[in-house]
Amino acid sequence: MSLKISNLFCCFLLAFCLITLVSCDKEDNNSGNGDAKAYFNVVVSIDTEGSDGATYVQALEDISTGTISFTNYGFQVPCVRTARVYASYDGKILYNLNYGGGLISKFNVLGGDAYSTVKSLDISAGVGTHPRWTKVNEDYALLHDVPSTTAQYDANENYTHHISEILLLPVKLDDFTLMNEGVKFEMPLTDEDKENRLHVWRIDAPVVLNGKAYYGLNKREYDPSTDKTNSSVSYSASTMIVDFPALTNPKVITSEVGKGSTQGYRTPTAHVDEKNDIYQITAAPSSILKISNGDYDNSYKLDISAKLGFEVGSNGWFYVGNGIGYVPYYDVAKGSGSAAAAWGVSRVDLYKGTVVKLDLPSDLWLQQYQYSITKDGKFYMALAPMGSAGNIYIFDTSSESSTGFTKGASLEKFGGTSTYIGIF
Repeated sequence: MSLKISNLFCCFLLAFCLITLVSCDKEDNNSGNGDAKAYFNVVVSIDTEGSDGATYVQALEDISTGTISFTNYGFQVPCVRTARVYASYDGKILYNLNYGGGLISKFNVLGGDAYSTVKSLDISAGVGTHPRWTKVNEDYALLHDVPSTTAQYDANENYTHHISEILLLPVKLDDFTLMNEGVKFEMPLTDEDKENRLHVWRIDAPVVLNGKAYYGLNKREYDPSTDKTNSSVSYSASTMIVDFPALTNPKVITSEVGKGSTQGYRTPTAHVDEKNDIYQITAAPSSILKISNGDYDNSYKLDISAKLGFEVGSNGWFYVGNGIGYVPYYDVAKGSGSAAAAWGVSRVDLYKGTVVKLDLPSDLWLQQYQYSITKDGKFYMALAPMGSAGNIYIFDTSSESSTGFTKGASLEKFGGTSTYIGIF
């Protein structure tokens, strides 16, 4: 009798352990917020005789300690100019746009400097050799370009407006195929565009929400008397909205409280928060604006320059959740160039309206910085002055302190005008 009871107890115990193990696995696999990241893909760009032509990457499981070196090490990502890189949510797949080369590629990440090519696509027939692109979720990336801007005149040869041709091309990431041959249309003009001879000449950094894709826009002014354009002119911040994934039915929304480009430069400019609102940064002077229910919320503006006490510009920012983000910025008075080394990083709280300048090295250049990730409630950036040693910085996203970070792995000096451009 005791043997039967013992066997029954063992069976019960085994079943309990199996259930516990399954429950633990399920919880670990659905922890969210980037917690399941398997690899950190650290990327460095090498400037070759003034043309940023070589990009190297390596994959690490832990970047909190040790030294990261690219000396005779790293996978060279194919590129004519600095590669435009994205990764899957778990870091096990790398995607690359060979900007200038007309190719996009998908790689399996095997660890260290081992990457294997899954597939490459020639996109030059669809969007040429110099489109930009954005991975908008785990299923799609969007290629986009403004292939032409053409001045229009009336019968009396008086300038009337510009036509900006827009070209959009969606990519399915699972089988890495182009969904169509490209969607073309003319950019809608706003009243401000018509009155001030403005036209869109670049688009980038789309985000997707509720069946719509929202693209940042960069405009410039045309002077018909000189046939010259001016991209430094001030104008209202605006966004193009199209149906997703069809990428048709374009319209433009315009902010009443924000000025400047929303296109960014290699860095994401817009993010969707947990309340399904879009927060978008402007270039210079930099502010974060809010888009709700398909239009700008003109009651909201987080003026980063006003908060920091001097005029700043930015190419984009990173959202880590719960209203918290990190903004790479530069001092407009000094300029964004590498010689000025006038870049820093601030922590923003969208909901509290606070901006904190972080106590980081003062000689950074983040003009080409592309991406960084969040894992286990920590935000990671690879920061080093150009051509110099640096560190992985691990930010405590809950800390409101200017020193709310720790230093992780050391970044070895690579020499020349090399610069670390992100963690993917």
